[in-house]
This record gives sequence, structure tokens and C-alpha cells, in this order.
Amino acid sequence: LAAVPALLIVAFRAGDHGPSWLGPCLGAPFLVPALVGADDTAVLVPAVASAALAPAAAGFGATRRARRDDEARRASDDALADSVVRHTARGERARISRELHDVVAHHISMISVQAETARLTTPDLPEDGARRLSEIGDTARTALVEMRRLLGVLREDTAADAPARQPQPGLRELNELLDTARTASAASTRLILRGAPYPLDQGVELAAYRIVQEALTNARRHAPGAAVDVELDFATDGLHVRVRDNGPGPAPSAPPGGHGLLGMRERAAAVGGELETGAGTLGGFVVTAHLPGSRPSATATGADAAGVVGTAGSRP
Repeated sequence: LAAVPALLIVAFRAGDHGPSWLGPCLGAPFLVPALVGADDTAVLVPAVASAALAPAAAGFGATRRARRDDEARRASDDALADSVVRHTARGERARISRELHDVVAHHISMISVQAETARLTTPDLPEDGARRLSEIGDTARTALVEMRRLLGVLREDTAADAPARQPQPGLRELNELLDTARTASAASTRLILRGAPYPLDQGVELAAYRIVQEALTNARRHAPGAAVDVELDFATDGLHVRVRDNGPGPAPSAPPGGHGLLGMRERAAAVGGELETGAGTLGGFVVTAHLPGSRPSATATGADAAGVVGTAGSRP
């Protein structure tokens, strides 16, 4: 009789932690006394009870193990779903911060520069008009400071762009971008093409446009009045973008690049490219990006080559 509860405990533990076949097998030997017709009731009753209850105890153990495994599986699924949500949220915050910095901050910076330029270059400007233009510039600069603070919050925990309401810019819009920069800064801004242009992936064109846009914004901010050259080299292994200015270059004690340089590196890395920044050999600041692409087997015609970048090369 003492062996019966011990057998049931072992069968339950076998169903809970061991192989599924072990519990029922523990009760099989006790069928022998019942089958051979043992006359001793003190032996027959415990034997039959053990043979019947051992599989039941193993079944209870297996049920407990199945319930535990199901709870662990649900917890794992919940953790995975939560991780996916957090990862998606971080990616979306990074994308929003990048778009805010590359697009909104660019236009606010343009407002500040244009207001200051208008105040200083407009002849016979009334005092009230000069004051209002100065206030516009101050407001734009304050908005830039607040936006940088917001970008810092968005990037606190971050490492497929959503559909846009209008087509994303590409190389065809570079001419307009450079014209706007030239007008705002009243400085020389040139677009230099090397090699025969060929079609590129839309994502690569968008990355090139945003990199040039941010580099021009940085040049206006840190080297006002400096001449800027934007070079597009359509090489066999892809598009090489180089933006250089003839300003004073980075200060020796300047901190590492901020959100702008980080955003440009993210843009390049997102399409499988690389980006390097630093002081030029003859001074100034240089941004160099290598973006993927491949020249088609047939050389592009002159009309097709002009179509890739619009008429950007026609102006000095």
C-alpha cells in the first residue's frame, strides 16, 4: 500500500517533466497479478489500483505540462509582439525626426537667411520694416532651436518611408534646390556633373537629394557667404556625391556631428551606401557620399543623360 502513492507521484512527475510514454508504462507491470488471477486480495487490489491510477496520474502531469507550455508560448508571443511594436515605433520616430530635420528645418533656415538678407540689402528700408524683418529672423531662429530640442527627444531611443502626399524629390529637382540656395545665400553655388548620367533607383535619388539639401543647409549655417560646389559623379559602381565649400572648415574643438550629419549617414546607409565628412585638403568642409548604382550596358544618349538631372548643368 505504501508503494501505491509513491508510484502515483512518480507517474505524475513523469507526465509533468518526462517522456509522455513513461507514465503509462509504470503501471503496466501491475497488470500481471490481475491477469494471472492472483487469489490474494491484499496483492490484487493494490495491483489493479496501481495499474489503473498510474496512467491517470501521468495524464494529470501531462495536462499540467501542456498548460505551462501554453502559458510560456503566449508570454513569448506577447513579448515578441511588444518588441515588434517598440522597434516599429523607434523606426517611425527616427524617420519623423529625419524628415523634420531635412525638410522643415531646411525651410525654416531659409526663412531666417532670407529675412536677414532682405533687411541688410534692401535700400531705404523703413525702420519699422527692418524691425519686422529682424523679428522674423529671430522667430525663425527660435523655431530652429525648439526643433532641435524636439529632435533630441525623438532620437532618445532610436538607432519604409510612409507614402507621401506628393512625389519625393530626386536628381531632377537639384537645379531648383541649388537656385534657391544661391538666391538665399547670395553666394556661388555650382552643380558639376561627371560621367554620363544613367537612371538610378528612386530611393537612391531621394537619398542624394536629401544629402545635398542638408549639406547646403550646413554650409549656410556654419560658413555663410562661402562658395559651394556640388559634384555628381556617375561612376560605374554607383553615384558619387561630393559637396564642398571654401569656408573656414570645422573648428578643432568642435563637437562631433549633430543630427544633420547623423541624418545624412542614415540616408546613405538606408540605400546601402556610405558617407564621409570632414575638413577639405585646402580648407572648408567636404561631404562625400557613395551611393549604389550600376551603369547600363548601353551608354545613355545625350537627351537621356540630360533628363536624369533636368537642366542643372546649364547654369554656373
